[in-house]
Amino acid sequence: MKGLLSEILRLAELEAPDSTGRLARLLDAAKELEQLTLKPPSIDPPDYIAIDSGYIELKYRHTNLLLITITKIDNKINNNVIIKKIERTNNNINRYVRELELKSAAEEKGYVLVDGPLTPYIRSPIGYVIGVSKDPVAARYWRSLGGKEAEWFKEISSLTSELYGAEILLQDKPRGTMLKPVDLGEFFATYIKGDSVFYIEFPRYIPLEVISSFFKYGYPIKLRLAHRYAKISRELLRSLRVLIPRFIDIQNRYREYL
Repeated sequence: MKGLLSEILRLAELEAPDSTGRLARLLDAAKELEQLTLKPPSIDPPDYIAIDSGYIELKYRHTNLLLITITKIDNKINNNVIIKKIERTNNNINRYVRELELKSAAEEKGYVLVDGPLTPYIRSPIGYVIGVSKDPVAARYWRSLGGKEAEWFKEISSLTSELYGAEILLQDKPRGTMLKPVDLGEFFATYIKGDSVFYIEFPRYIPLEVISSFFKYGYPIKLRLAHRYAKISRELLRSLRVLIPRFIDIQNRYREYL
């Protein structure tokens, strides 16, 4: 306990003040990055479809199963339920489910908003599919930015997160304002202001004013609904137990894809 208290005191006296000072300096320097923001012309958002997915790993005796829901919102709610046997050593479940989600998006001809980034899963655009991340994990934006802006983002990401840096730059901007898109091969990436700030990846051929229009009223409502209905509900699990009696004593581990 003595060693733990000593380490906490060292952190409070030495490292925390240094981080606070660096962050204050970065916040002040943000005033010089105004040129990084842009507001495309305002247009009405086009019609679109939203897709999200959720999954639970199920275990019955010596069998591992994967219960997946893929929810598509257009003019109605479409829920596709998939049950698949998986290997115990399968460590790529998240990728597998996301690829199913993107395969579903590829079947559509118009604009499709999906929850999460695109580039970890596909190298080339799929039609008019746009990836929207509420909580991006990896710092993808600043690595393709360059210049003093990249250095600013790199440092603030090391202290907090890349998303926080984008929130600082967009905090006083109207909805639909974005940071200058950066090149990710066949995609562009940016942060955009809605009711909060979101990370976006989209094909280079989609006009910026279209991307902006989806966020002029906040977070896209269809994507919000898709996220809600893609969650594995207790009602769905109860239905499984009724339809498949062997699942009555099932042990389940929730892992919703966000």
